[in-house]
Amino acid sequence: MGCYVNRSQSQDCVGIGDTVYSTAGRKQIKITLAGYLIYLFDIWVGDLSGQEAILGMDCMVPAGIRLDLADGSLCLPDEVRIQLSGRR
Repeated sequence: MGCYVNRSQSQDCVGIGDTVYSTAGRKQIKITLAGYLIYLFDIWVGDLSGQEAILGMDCMVPAGIRLDLADGSLCLPDEVRIQLSGRR
């Protein structure tokens, strides 16, 4: 069982390392938060081997999610906080 990626579109990204990065395609994903908040997002898919990056965090704004890096947590619209993994 695999994941179907629509390869009819691609996008070049600048600013990841020294070279231009090209995506392989797009995929619609479903994210369920707190067991009842369901969001559908179109994301770009690609191989980020050797890179440390988070792409597409703009989906958090319309969902009402705040990223609190000082506390190392995500805050959901109903003020439930989720601790990020790897926090020091």
